[in-house]
Amino acid sequence: MDNLRLCLLSLGLLGFFQCSFSYGIELKSSPISLDQYLELVKQSNAYINGASLDVQTAMANKEAQSLYQFSPSVSYSRGSYQNQTPYTPYTTPVSSTYGLSFTIEGWGKRSARENLAQAQTDASAIQLERTRTNVELNALNTYVDTLRLSLMLKSYNAALEKLKPLQAKTKTADAEHFLIKQKTATEKDLSFSALNLLNYSGDALQDLPYPKGNLNLPAQEYNVEELIAKAQSQRVEVLGLQSSIDVAEKNVTLTMQNRNVNVYPYVSQTRTPQYQYSNGVSYTLPASPLGPAQTLTSPGTTYTAQNQISAGITIPIPITNYLQSADIVSAANQKLQYEMQLRDLKVQIRVQVLQALMKYTSAKESLLTAQKDYDTTVKNPNKNPVMAIMDARDKEGALLDAKTNHLKALINLWRQSGNYSVPTL
Repeated sequence: MDNLRLCLLSLGLLGFFQCSFSYGIELKSSPISLDQYLELVKQSNAYINGASLDVQTAMANKEAQSLYQFSPSVSYSRGSYQNQTPYTPYTTPVSSTYGLSFTIEGWGKRSARENLAQAQTDASAIQLERTRTNVELNALNTYVDTLRLSLMLKSYNAALEKLKPLQAKTKTADAEHFLIKQKTATEKDLSFSALNLLNYSGDALQDLPYPKGNLNLPAQEYNVEELIAKAQSQRVEVLGLQSSIDVAEKNVTLTMQNRNVNVYPYVSQTRTPQYQYSNGVSYTLPASPLGPAQTLTSPGTTYTAQNQISAGITIPIPITNYLQSADIVSAANQKLQYEMQLRDLKVQIRVQVLQALMKYTSAKESLLTAQKDYDTTVKNPNKNPVMAIMDARDKEGALLDAKTNHLKALINLWRQSGNYSVPTL
């Protein structure tokens, strides 16, 4: 018994919180067209903006990779200094040496590096387009679903307005009660679906967006082989793999050019100031009739200032380049992997277009059937006015569902065949 009371209390609290969240929040709404909404998505969606930043990063990297890599460096040395002298007086010169060294890149390295950076920039631009189309597709489908609920709500309101002039009877009351119940549920679904629209527009929208327009897109006919050919050449997935192949090919070229050795020239200048050199040698002259004995010390030698210039070059010997080819094999295999993926992707695209066309054909047939049923119901209404209103409303609801499925199937067919245009609603 206590467990039963506890369960009932829990259910009551749960219902209270659900009601609080359902009705305690008031959201302002504002109508927005499909074009306006998708433009906000392009400007404010974080994934699209992130991909756009990747393009800017790639462009900056391309500029950096296009530069010559001189890598200049300067050096300075002074000396020599000795902590003790072999005799006194002893003089050693203190020279100053200035050096400059730099790098001369191997043949073809800079151009290969620049070409690779350009290919990576192009690949980033295609990735931006792929991200944009994916986000746009999700936002578009959500907009269509929300628009369907908005039109369904109008259908319920129109049916309720038609019931008002009728005489109050049991059937009229039951029909009105049913329509109000369905209208209330649709209003909640509409608010929920409209909130989903905020998931793609960042912080650009403050009010709840309500779609505008209709789902009246006429049925269309397509040539399947033309769709497949267009898809295999224009789908962003194809363009993305083609750009990856181009990047891999440029990387193979760079890997080959990187085997060309760099050379390192250098030049230096040594300046030695004037100095006096004395070896400390003394000479003793014996006494003679001409005078007493004398001791003479050699004055040494005076060296004038000197200026010496030297130049040279360092050339590495790339022995390991001729003993292995792992880097070239790895780069070539990367390109081969992308080529195999592109081959399989084109096979998959053919299947996807065929499946999308089958779905669209089915949705188109359902739309034609629903339109025919609705027209028949309107032209030949039930003699009972309440039943006539309810039948028309049911057929209109089925027609809205069929229009929604037809539109989404058409959008899917367009995307599968490489057509990224947006329908006019």
